[in-house]
Amino acid sequence: MSKKINIKILHIPPNKVKYCIYPSKFCDYTQFQLIKIHPHAGVDRGVFGEDPFGYVKINESNWDKKPGVLFTNLLEFKALRDHYIGKQNWKKSEFAKRNVNYIKKKNSVRGFTSFSKYLSVREKQIDHLFNSILQKGIYPNDFLKTNSKVNDNISLVLTKNNELYFNNRGHHRLSIAKILKLKEIPIKIVLAKSEQKLKEFYSLNK
Repeated sequence: MSKKINIKILHIPPNKVKYCIYPSKFCDYTQFQLIKIHPHAGVDRGVFGEDPFGYVKINESNWDKKPGVLFTNLLEFKALRDHYIGKQNWKKSEFAKRNVNYIKKKNSVRGFTSFSKYLSVREKQIDHLFNSILQKGIYPNDFLKTNSKVNDNISLVLTKNNELYFNNRGHHRLSIAKILKLKEIPIKIVLAKSEQKLKEFYSLNK
């Protein structure tokens, strides 16, 4: 039986994360397997569930045969980038439109059931997040206030080639870190190809 390895918070340059996970049968689910109108299902990618007790999962299947979509091709990233450079307000982005359509189908997003109120409040929150990260950077988050040990930091997986792929938690933080060209950000590895690869990566990134 494999030894359980605790998730650690590491600090890496955001440009180390180039790709999302390829949406294969080896993943726990893919974005297109969820509700097609879900805001985050605009571009398909693979996702692995996180261990509820704070351990790194080991998956030796062929999930990392090839990379998925470039992170910078996600609608979430494009919306934030265009907003920051003044090309297009966030609330007019494709990603924002997906949120609106989702709410119109009698769903809620971040607790909002009114799409007009959501757009107004969310754009202000995004401006605040940009300003906060500009001034203070990105700090490791405390554990989620639940009974689990899963923590709300940018979620990544480690491939056989020591590449880090995005795992669907922390879209906005990683996007803003890339847009602002931060030197480093806190991340967690929730799944690795092998224990050996993980231990090597941990030892090189203390």
